[in-house]
Amino acid sequence: MNELNRRRPGAKTSAMLTAVALAGSAAVLSGPGVAAAAPAAHAQAALIPASLHPPTFNDSKLFGLRNALHRAMQGKSMRGVDTWEVVNILATYWVAGKDGDAAAASELGIPAHFEGPSQGQLTTQVSEYETLASTGATGYFTSVIDPVSEGNIINKAVAKGVDVVAIDSPVPRKDANTFVYIGTPNIAAGHAAGEAMRKALPHGGDVAILTGSLTATNSLQRIQGFKAALAGSGIKVVTVANDNGAAGQAATNADTVIASDANLKGIYGVYSYDGPAAAVAVKAKGDIGKIKVVADDTEPGTITGLRDGAIYSSIIQQPFMQGYLGAYVTAAMHVLGTANVARIMRPYLTAPGTASASPQISTGVGTLTKANLAADLSYQAKINKY
Repeated sequence: MNELNRRRPGAKTSAMLTAVALAGSAAVLSGPGVAAAAPAAHAQAALIPASLHPPTFNDSKLFGLRNALHRAMQGKSMRGVDTWEVVNILATYWVAGKDGDAAAASELGIPAHFEGPSQGQLTTQVSEYETLASTGATGYFTSVIDPVSEGNIINKAVAKGVDVVAIDSPVPRKDANTFVYIGTPNIAAGHAAGEAMRKALPHGGDVAILTGSLTATNSLQRIQGFKAALAGSGIKVVTVANDNGAAGQAATNADTVIASDANLKGIYGVYSYDGPAAAVAVKAKGDIGKIKVVADDTEPGTITGLRDGAIYSSIIQQPFMQGYLGAYVTAAMHVLGTANVARIMRPYLTAPGTASASPQISTGVGTLTKANLAADLSYQAKINKY
């Protein structure tokens, strides 16, 4: 996808399935931000300052964990570390996640790798997992499309010694044994979306949900949280339209839900492109202000919608930090061993592991409106330079 392969500040462009070599793979960490054997261009890679947070998060645990892992790996050889970010769809949302991976790789002196299916194709992600497990990857951090059907593949990789971390969408323990989940607490994110819809529709009304998956854990949990927040509000979810990861279908779904319900008062877009699709449909029908759109994430269309009023609010995540910490944790698992990393992680967990769920590190939930949009864009500009 062009947006994922364009040059961005602080990151090199890369083609699909191609490594982005940000530093020598034989580097040795010899001090804060210094990769002793890295090429000269990366010999003084500075750590991202711990004070840098988006205005709606400020979770010090994220940088605390980074610092603890970095200290533990100082003086250790990074030779052979080959860890990959595998996302669920090449949407604009993941540009920041790719940049986070690149920033961490630059700090650690390792290659950065990024891949994912162009339109959320399950078969493509399955093939990517199988390729990594058979070609010597030491680990991958991933947003899993369908944990039920992919769990066995992940477990086989773990059994072979591949380190697997879930990002963006948690993997239930019954499906696969991922080491930790780093990402948004999705029920809480869905609940925040529901609370935003309640503010937008104080007198209630029909709402539709647009989503890119009815199998991914993040989607199911967000819908669960959204519906829970609407309880007793007079707001009724009348339809859930699934586009299966296809942005074009999301646009069709948005048109359909508006045309099929003359009383529709709101739309919740779960995947990053669903909100912009709803905004375009609302604008085309002349329904700005009549149909309230609550989106997720900060795609360009979401920012435009917030500015012109077609989107009421957006529930935002930190994909940058998911890629950033995903790279740190999987690299540390290979260098230090999983038991040591588990011990280091313990003070920074937001939820311990249970029989049904892996340990969790929350990257936070924020609510973006026109009022705080400028502050969030300023943060994005700062983080992109790394």
